[in-house]
Amino acid sequence: MYQVAKDGLRYSSPFVLMGLRLLIASSLMFGVARRFRPIVNKDMILLSLFTCLATGLWAYGLEYVSPADSAVLSYAMPLFSIPMAAVILSEKPTGSEWGGAVVGFLGVLIYSLSFTSHSFTLFGGMLTLVNAFFYAMFTVYFRKLRKQEPMMTVATQLLLVALVFLVLAPLDYKLVINSNFLFDLAYLSILAGPVFFYLWNALARLQKIGKTTAFVYLTPVAATVVQSVQTSVAPDIVSLSGLAMMLLGISISNGTIPLQKNVNRPSCWDV
Repeated sequence: MYQVAKDGLRYSSPFVLMGLRLLIASSLMFGVARRFRPIVNKDMILLSLFTCLATGLWAYGLEYVSPADSAVLSYAMPLFSIPMAAVILSEKPTGSEWGGAVVGFLGVLIYSLSFTSHSFTLFGGMLTLVNAFFYAMFTVYFRKLRKQEPMMTVATQLLLVALVFLVLAPLDYKLVINSNFLFDLAYLSILAGPVFFYLWNALARLQKIGKTTAFVYLTPVAATVVQSVQTSVAPDIVSLSGLAMMLLGISISNGTIPLQKNVNRPSCWDV
């Protein structure tokens, strides 16, 4: 998604690209549902606002940093989502959830050493890091709205954000339509559109935010496996070390590997 979006920005401004992407994505979701019944309430407006800020900042950040650097900074999201879930949802984070998030992000940093870009700019880095905060916020609101119908929730979210971007598009308009742009738009509108948002919403509804957000670290793991199969080139030791730490972080967050063993100490009643 990061590489495709970066390429799409060669032919389109962020407002135009993201507006078209999300408009197509919402249309597909309403089409699959076979009804047009947007849900509009205070929480939906906040969800859409956070999504708008996350998506817009991510797209503009991609104009100043590489896709790899953007991905690394975006994976700071679990470090923001855990305290926000405590404040908004009253989900008290455990030591395992904090530990897993930190270990996983350290793995991302180690993994990134193998492809550090010289095109990184502080401004682009800041935009992308703030995007990670709002990415965390709309993830928390996915869980807050877990009792709403998921299909209509996501379809409405994408529609509202698309309308904002398309209204703002004349402020920074660029659009060059060619085969490359159409491919980028199709990918972003389908696989990185309704598929991504709906599955992420489903995951957020299933379990606590601290456990859910750790799964973002599976993205570089899966990408590395696919790349290795396609190119028949094994990742280097630095990449493997980072990937191992990401998997360790996921395991810690979900309790597969406890940070400490429970010790049953005798009480005065046992005596």
